[in-house]
Parts: sequence; C-alpha cells; structure tokens
Amino acid sequence: MKTIMLILISTLFYLNGFCQQNYYVNTAGNDDTGDGSYNLPWQTIQNGMDQLSAGDTLNIMAGTYNEKLFVEVSGTNENKIVIRNNSNDTVIISGADIIDSEAVIEIYNQSNITIEGLFITNNEMPDSKGILIEAKCNNITIRNNKIYNINFSNNATDVVTEETNAQPLIVFGTESLDPVMSLIIEGNKIYDCRTGYSEALAINGNVDGFEVVNNTVHNITNIGIDIIGHEGTSLQNDQARNGLVKGNTIYNCISAYATSGGIYVDGGKDLVIENNVSYHNGYGIEIGCENTGKTTSNVVVRDNLFYDNEVCAIAIGGFDYPDGSGKVVDCDILNNTCMKNDFAVDGTGEMYITYLENANIKNNIFYISGQNIFAYAELSQVNLVMDYNLFYSLSGNFETDWNGTQYASFSVFQTGTGSNANSLFSDPLLVSADVLSADFHLQENSPAINAGDPDFVAGDTETDFYGNERVFDNRVDCGAYECQTSSEVSKIKTAEDIVIFPNPCSSVLNVRLLNNKTAKGYYYTIMNNLGQTISKGKMESNQISLNGFSRGSYQLIILDSEYQPVHTVEFIKN
Repeated sequence: MKTIMLILISTLFYLNGFCQQNYYVNTAGNDDTGDGSYNLPWQTIQNGMDQLSAGDTLNIMAGTYNEKLFVEVSGTNENKIVIRNNSNDTVIISGADIIDSEAVIEIYNQSNITIEGLFITNNEMPDSKGILIEAKCNNITIRNNKIYNINFSNNATDVVTEETNAQPLIVFGTESLDPVMSLIIEGNKIYDCRTGYSEALAINGNVDGFEVVNNTVHNITNIGIDIIGHEGTSLQNDQARNGLVKGNTIYNCISAYATSGGIYVDGGKDLVIENNVSYHNGYGIEIGCENTGKTTSNVVVRDNLFYDNEVCAIAIGGFDYPDGSGKVVDCDILNNTCMKNDFAVDGTGEMYITYLENANIKNNIFYISGQNIFAYAELSQVNLVMDYNLFYSLSGNFETDWNGTQYASFSVFQTGTGSNANSLFSDPLLVSADVLSADFHLQENSPAINAGDPDFVAGDTETDFYGNERVFDNRVDCGAYECQTSSEVSKIKTAEDIVIFPNPCSSVLNVRLLNNKTAKGYYYTIMNNLGQTISKGKMESNQISLNGFSRGSYQLIILDSEYQPVHTVEFIKN
C-alpha cells in the first residue's frame, strides 16, 4: 500500500510540473553521448527541442548554430516550454546555406512556448522567414530576440516585384475555428532586412488576442509592423483582432517601390495602438483596408509620436472606396503628436484622409512642416468629428486641400469644414522641435496644456507617451505628453541618496531614499543590456514590479519631475 501511495504521489508531482527540467545545448556538445545536462550538453538545438516535455527549459550556450528549426513539442497552460539563451550568452541561429525550409524557426500547430534571447539571422531566399508561427498556436511568447538579415534574395541588386517577399517575424492564423490566441511579441529587435513586398513583423488572419509591445523595428525595405485581415489566410474569421500595439519604436522603414508605413493596419479590428514612436518611415501609421467589400474597424490610435515621415504622419481611410478598396469605420485618433512630416514635399502634410465613417480626431498636436500644409483629404468622410486639436506652423501659414476645396488659412478651414471649432492655432512650445533632437515634452507655459476635450476620459490603462497619468489637473492636454506641474518631487542630490533591494531580485524591486523621502512621484526607465526600454512610468509606490521580465542584467534610471536622470543603477533579475 505504501509503495502504491508513493507512486501516486510521484505521478501527481510530475503531472503538476514538479519534474520540470533544465537542459543545455553547446556547440561542443554531443547529441549521441550527451544527456542534456550542463556537463554533458547536446550539440544541436533541434535535438534538444525534440527531447522537451511540458515545463522544460532548453538553455542554449554561446555560439553559432547553423540550423533551421522545427518546434514540434507543446507545453501546457501551467507549464510552458522555454527555449532561450543560457544566462547572457550570445546565441546566433543562422540559416545560411540551408534551403530546405523557409523559416529559421517554425512553430506549426504548437502551443505554450516561449522563445527568448536568440539572434536569428542569415536567411536569404525567396519567401524567407525568421520566425514563423502558423495554425493553432496558443500562448506563444517571442521575447527579447534579435532578427536581422532576413532577405528575399542574397543579391542586394535583385529587382523587387510583388512576388519577392521576406518576413522576419510572421504569424499566420490559418485555422477558421481555432484562432491564434494569447500571443505576445515583446522586446524584440528586427532590423536590416530586405523584405520585398512584405513587412518586418506581421500578424495575419485568424488571430484573436495579441500584444506587440516594446519592440524596435528599423532599416526595413518596406512596412515595419502590419496587422492584417481579409487576405484569405483563413476561410473564416480572417481578421487579426483584439490586439495591443504598444511602446514600439519604428524607424527607417522606407521603400523605393511602395509607401511603407511604420505601422500599418490593413483589415484588422478592435485594436489599440498607443505609446509608439514612428519616424522616418513612409507613413508614420496607416489605417486602411485594401480589399473591396471589407472593413477595418474600431481602431484606437492614441498617445503616439509621429515625426519626420516621408509622406505624412497619419493616413486613414479606404483609399479607393468603393470599387478599389474596402473602408475604415469607427476609429479614434486621439492625443498624438505629429511633427514635420512629408519630408518628400509632395503636398500631403500631416494627414492623408480618404473614405472614412464615424471617426474622431481629437486632442492631437499637428506641428506642420515648412510646406505649411496640414492635410490632403479626398473621397468623403461620414460623421467625422474633428476638434480640440492644436495646429502650428513656423510661418503662421496654413493650407489644406479638403475634398477638392482649397483652404488657405486656419480660420477659413474651420468655417469651411465646420470642424475644429475648439481647436487652436498656436506654438505648442515643445522642448525641442528639431527632428534630429526632438523632445516632445511641453514647456510649462504651452497652450497645449489643458486644451483637449474637457469631456475626455482616459482608457483604463492609458498613459501619456512617457508613462504619466493621461489626465492631470482635471483636463487632458493636446498631444502625446501630459504636462505634470506638481512640485511634490524634489531632486535626489547624490547617488548615495538611493538604494535598491534585493539585488539580484526576483519579482519586485524595492526603491528606497536614504533621506526618508518616498520614491513615489519620481519617474523611472528600465533598460535591458541591448539598450532597449523594457519598462517606464511613474513611481506609484516604493516598488517596481518585474513580472514578465526575463532573467538577466538591467539598468534602472530614476528621473525627477522634469524628466532629468538623477540616478542610474544596475540590477540583476533572477
């Protein structure tokens, strides 16, 4: 009886994840004689992955691994499988000269998996991919990886056509009744890729519930981040939806053969796009719908920075509705700062607006470039509410082509369109309006302060771009920054005035001031060892939660009420 009980207890412990294992891969290991332990590691990542069970972690040691990988195991909701670099090791997975698979890492019809801390590179072939997630894949996390040199060809001079494509990170929801769910793409860096007519990071088809947060995307030959629907990826439910695109930095996504948005929504719905910065791309952001008879809907674009983009800050609408495109409905453009866009000088200005239904454009700052052009609008806009914005140009001039009517001053534009009755034309007094050293904080006497819609109510988790509370002093400011004028925060005088503990830490980092002042009211930024911002915000207590952080070293920067760094300290997350 005792023996039977012990067997049952052991079985229960195993089923509940108490037998989770750490396994290791090393380029000097051996797949035949190794057992996956630290001292006897396996040699190849594929062999290591094939040995995993729910709850296991595969730690990959430093080196270059010339493999293309198929993840063919799943974890459980309680016990994910984790595939990651060992400690802070540099792990390069190269697809060079391997032509039997399009993707460096492919996850097909598997769930409960985390991929983190890897360098994924050197895949140059037609339809090449860095990471591919396809079919029924739930609870997948792609975190803190570098993806680069994913190209449609190994010849940089090859002509681009609509058939030349590469996709550094692509998610295909192909199953009509089984959407990809609980997808997190966080803290990755995607860069230096020739993608042809494709994009760097794409969520496509039947994907329901996702987060694309705190990624950096740059130097891509087409679109940066793309949320897609209606492309026939899935026979039913063919729209990426219920998604968050937040805290991403996208720049230098310029195409010689197409207008490339830093962020593009084509056919998606029920999305929040917030706290991103998109600069020196084709569009800062485009909300459109390419497929006729289809709709993009319920997209909120708020608290973003769009500046120095080729064509405009924001493009929105069905560009050739109804015969050549679908339409865009029920969207909000709120509290964004748009500055000196249209560097191609093609007369678009800060916005390009096409067919649109039931939209709000409120509480934004439009700092117009030297062309003095605010926007180009065509087709028509049904039930467009546009008010409580702040406009400015250095010359004081204002021009707009609005549905075929030319307006040569702001006041004439207000009267002629019947819009923007409560909007202002005034210098927003940004700290720096130089695109090479832009600082979008408002000076304390800015007319943008408390100039937004007095009935505005912030979203449940909404902050301004810098992580402050979105409404301060009972009324929202125009633009992406909410001015905080409280004098509750005094500067920390020296580095010795602050301590953090414990260090190393697990789930919570405590911040203590030796002068007995509370840390509440200061601001903080946390950066990883790649220089990426992982978290930022206002100290609401003396603790910072590290939930969701990967193991590794980080830098904590404490800032005062004027956002000046006053102390920097390193800590380690276990």
